[in-house]
Amino acid sequence: MQIAIIEDQLVVNNVKMSFPLSLSGLTDALGNARHVKKKHNHIYTWDDAGILGYSQNGKEVEGLVLDIHPGKYDFSPKTAFQSSFMMNEIMYADYFQSHTKALRKVIEEDDSGTLVLGELDLFFDIEDHIIKSISITQYIAPAPKVYSDKYAFKPIEGEKMEFTDFNFKLAVIQQLMYVKNLLQPVFDLYEFVENYQPRKINVEKEGYAFIPEVTAYFESLEIDRKFADEITEIQQDGGDDIYLNMLRFWSGEDDTFNIQNFEDVRHFKNLQSMNLFYADNFGEIKAYLSAQNIEADMI
Repeated sequence: MQIAIIEDQLVVNNVKMSFPLSLSGLTDALGNARHVKKKHNHIYTWDDAGILGYSQNGKEVEGLVLDIHPGKYDFSPKTAFQSSFMMNEIMYADYFQSHTKALRKVIEEDDSGTLVLGELDLFFDIEDHIIKSISITQYIAPAPKVYSDKYAFKPIEGEKMEFTDFNFKLAVIQQLMYVKNLLQPVFDLYEFVENYQPRKINVEKEGYAFIPEVTAYFESLEIDRKFADEITEIQQDGGDDIYLNMLRFWSGEDDTFNIQNFEDVRHFKNLQSMNLFYADNFGEIKAYLSAQNIEADMI
């Protein structure tokens, strides 16, 4: 018996086949199979060949498995798959290891991997550096990713507030966006990254520093002056949403988000109190804000 992929087409005992595979065609090529009916599908086992066929309707096989190291299930073949399996004239293990650097790395890390050959999808189940089985199915290309323009820059219609201190602006955004829900859309870092097209942003790797595209988003975010009267207090806290979205893995133990220039209080006539991150010059800050009739404390 021989299984092969020739010019990206499945060939079983010299018979070319296309998915879904005809059960009768497989029977002609491999002989009769043992049938096990499960709740959601039918499993056909060619015990002597070490091959499994998975079918939803009991007539067509959507997945063919070469079981190189059979398990102990009721449908597992009694004999391991030991026949030749050539992939475009190369033995399957050599083909899998040699085709891409990424796939070689997959094997080294004892992880499973997939190869796509034309209309065939081959899943290699790997454990302890050993290929346990190979599942052959029809390759279905994923639907093109649809990106949302939710975070596209949208200029406001009203008068834009200009900020002297970016950290002051962030503290205002915390109040208007995350506390009062007045600024839309409410920014979510992972959603932003998912919909960012120019490059792939890896938050887990890049989130220990400012991600330039995220910083640029908040720098360009326009805040309508009509919201100024909504700001009656500013309460900075290391766990604020704005900081977790700006600098995902910030420890909260440094002065990264300390406000340095308080001239921006001029926009907010209803601002009565500010609870601020620790600063060595807090006495000066408190005096300046007191002169503006704003009570200040440190956290």
